[in-house]
Amino acid sequence: MSTKAIIFASIVAFTSALPSYGKNTETTECWRTNPGTSFYRCANGNIGCFAYDPCGPQVSSTTPPTTVPNVTPTPTTVPSAKYTLTQPRSYNIYPLNEALHDSEDPVSHVDLLKVANGGIVTTNAMVFENIPAGAKNCFLGWNSTVPGGENDFKVTGKGQASRRQLTGFPTSEEKVSFNSLKKYQDNSAEWSQSLDFTGWVESPGTHGSGFLKCGEQVALEIKGSDDGEGENRVFITNTEDNGFFLTYEV
Repeated sequence: MSTKAIIFASIVAFTSALPSYGKNTETTECWRTNPGTSFYRCANGNIGCFAYDPCGPQVSSTTPPTTVPNVTPTPTTVPSAKYTLTQPRSYNIYPLNEALHDSEDPVSHVDLLKVANGGIVTTNAMVFENIPAGAKNCFLGWNSTVPGGENDFKVTGKGQASRRQLTGFPTSEEKVSFNSLKKYQDNSAEWSQSLDFTGWVESPGTHGSGFLKCGEQVALEIKGSDDGEGENRVFITNTEDNGFFLTYEV
């Protein structure tokens, strides 16, 4: 064998003994300048000495953002506040006395009177005012207390009574009278027979009559019973703890 052939064979044997790093690597002086590394020339642009394969997919060191679910808050129900109005504006109405059909008679009580062997001579119109817009559950009731001082309560004969809500109430420029109430009366509405004062003079307590349509004013008319031949009368004063009241919620 010639000298050139021997030299060539020695080179091949030496290079075949070096580690192989694939198509993305080259043998350089990395083992000398950076021990433990190898030289890479990658398609992704990484060139140099690396202790790992920089030609593969890059592993992100950033933690993926956490998606926070969009939670719709549960509406909070606020309890309604309940209020009570007492001492409504009250007026005597005289249905049988034409001379008083245009007269206004403001009073601090309710006097429902049917005379013996006759008809109903006195009814009542009342109004609760300053009710806030949006009020709901307007409820009519009445209190009876032990008679004394301003608190007076009498029942003669039959103590049943009826009430009907008015669609409005006479303004300050109008008199509250039998005739002025006519335009606020809903004649198609039935009278509610939800008031009975019988037997409660001796048993003070709180009594309900029922719900009414709410508004900034709640007005109604009340009449007593016309049954029987004798006198029927209910007389009750309207004070803070006696007579008619209205509750509402907002």
